[in-house]
Amino acid sequence: MAYIRTPIDYQVRNTKRCKSSPRCIVVALSISFIAFNWIVFHVFKGQIDPHKNNTTNTHTNKDDLQDPDKPLSLLDTATEHELGYSADPAWLGQWYRWRAINPSNKDRTTEDSTKHDIVYTWVNGSDPSFTAMRVEAQKRHPMFQKVLRENPKRIGIRTAMRYRDMDELRYSFRSVMDYAPSLFRQIHIVTADNGPDTQQTPAWLHLQDDSPFRMVNHRSIFQNASHLPSFNSLGIEVNLINIPDLTDIFLYLNDDIFIGKDLVASDIWTPLYGFVLHMEASLLVPPTVRYFEPDAFEVGEWHSLQYSNHLLSQRFGPRHRAYIAHIIHVLSVSMLEEIQAIWPDEFITTSAHQFRGEGLGRDIHVSFIMAHYVMEKLRETQLESFWKYQLDGNQDGTLDSEERARLIAMVKEWNLNQDRPARAYQMRPTRIQGHKEILKSIGIRMSGTTVYQQAGLDGYPFMLKDADTSKTIPLVAYKDKDGKEKNPQVPYMSYEKPKDRRCKLDLEFCFGHDFTDLTYDRMPAEQSRRLFSRVAFKEFHCGDCLLEILMQSPSGRGGMGAWMPADETSEAFASVVKKVERYNYVLGTSDYTFIALQSPAGAKKGLDGILAAWDSKAFFCINDDYPDDPAMEEQIQGAFKSFLDTRYRIASPWENDN
Repeated sequence: MAYIRTPIDYQVRNTKRCKSSPRCIVVALSISFIAFNWIVFHVFKGQIDPHKNNTTNTHTNKDDLQDPDKPLSLLDTATEHELGYSADPAWLGQWYRWRAINPSNKDRTTEDSTKHDIVYTWVNGSDPSFTAMRVEAQKRHPMFQKVLRENPKRIGIRTAMRYRDMDELRYSFRSVMDYAPSLFRQIHIVTADNGPDTQQTPAWLHLQDDSPFRMVNHRSIFQNASHLPSFNSLGIEVNLINIPDLTDIFLYLNDDIFIGKDLVASDIWTPLYGFVLHMEASLLVPPTVRYFEPDAFEVGEWHSLQYSNHLLSQRFGPRHRAYIAHIIHVLSVSMLEEIQAIWPDEFITTSAHQFRGEGLGRDIHVSFIMAHYVMEKLRETQLESFWKYQLDGNQDGTLDSEERARLIAMVKEWNLNQDRPARAYQMRPTRIQGHKEILKSIGIRMSGTTVYQQAGLDGYPFMLKDADTSKTIPLVAYKDKDGKEKNPQVPYMSYEKPKDRRCKLDLEFCFGHDFTDLTYDRMPAEQSRRLFSRVAFKEFHCGDCLLEILMQSPSGRGGMGAWMPADETSEAFASVVKKVERYNYVLGTSDYTFIALQSPAGAKKGLDGILAAWDSKAFFCINDDYPDDPAMEEQIQGAFKSFLDTRYRIASPWENDN
């Protein structure tokens, strides 16, 4: 099947009109059709297309190069790692550039090659040995001294809620066996050490030779023994990459996560679309460190979320970032190693925190930081490739007036189009158009559990709505002229399609006078590097809009060719393809629910609701959040056990009879 390539740059030339006779038109069309197909056959054979509030002006000028931030990328790639997985490079570049699939892969079954390990973190907090070890550690820990003196019972109530075991792991694994039996290779259960020679093991688990289970104690993954014992899930999570014999891409579950619909490889990761990320843009994590109450001895996850976003913001720009859905999380060993190489001290500090809340709650949230790191690195790759290989046409590192003029003209044309009532938009297929058939052609099916909403290659999904690119975006809420409080950063949702998104790029603020003044003959390489850092990161809304222009320009110059190197045989093209493969992702949505067991009546209502939605809920998280009350505990645990036995009746082959 032929696939039409859209030229990156083209000129409209005036030609004499053909006489408008039917014969003339037919002959012209016939010759064009034959010539086009001859070219496509000989040039592109071997490929198929499966489908058709600070407002201060901070310009970067030649006399003002004192940017306190070190320019990134163009810049600094020392921490980037190799993939632990790879598709065939012979056709992958053609897929990214043209959405073309090599026919040799058309009937190849690849689903078996995309199995992933599953990792659970689990502890039986009801075990007396574990309780004694925890209590002893709390007695010695400075964070608990005040509350131990004033109200020691308060610690017991909170820790009982956090560490109670209600046999969730048994049924969570049953859900895996019911709905994802062919997805995993083996299951690692990361568990506490009760002493130097003992580790916890679920009482129901029968570890026979053919069992897919691997018990992993904390001693085997913590590289610094002084960090043990650890009662901090965040500290444990930063050490998951040290699990022996772990697949590069793996699924991370808490034992209170349950699967309710079929899961296959396309719900996790594919070689064509990369990581499948579930984000909640309606719930935003600020880029500021969260206030820590003096003498607090317990914190929720938001301290770690905001601290992680603070780190991301220092490197990629201070934006509010979407909350990651509280379901199965997709992680990668090699990606986390890359992230750890950037923030080694922060990883070590998180590992050293024995209890959540230690160190003012400044812990890394592994799942959040990896998901957004992947998103930011793909965005960086796209913008950097444009800057180096398209904007800098002769690739000498400097930006001459002709090179700058081309981008200025493109931006002005885009801005004018945004103001038109009948706005033109890009008619090219998006990356996910026809994705079910595309994946099927290489042997990967869609389960229906996850709906692909937007590919990262179509532009940064969470570009801000109505972003004012004539000034810096505020970090905190502000009051408008009518005195109403407004959130300064409201992003588009993943389900809002590229053709429905709008932005305008202020050339003077984003790029500065030296860039727009075409009498300034040549912008030096160092100034160009610093300007890239400003546009891509410091004033991130400028970079978002620039990427939107590159991908969605309706003039015929937009799309992948607007930012990828033009020479597909070059080392530059191969390097960009390699990065895109590594950081590629798609945003997906699944039907899931979260309930907290806080009272007998509320628990029954929530659990009955999940049973009523038996065929629709892909995931559900059931959180133990009831007080330390024996009568209430008996009722809630009884309702929970009845629910689990009803929803997941079939025992796995590795369960004991008890």
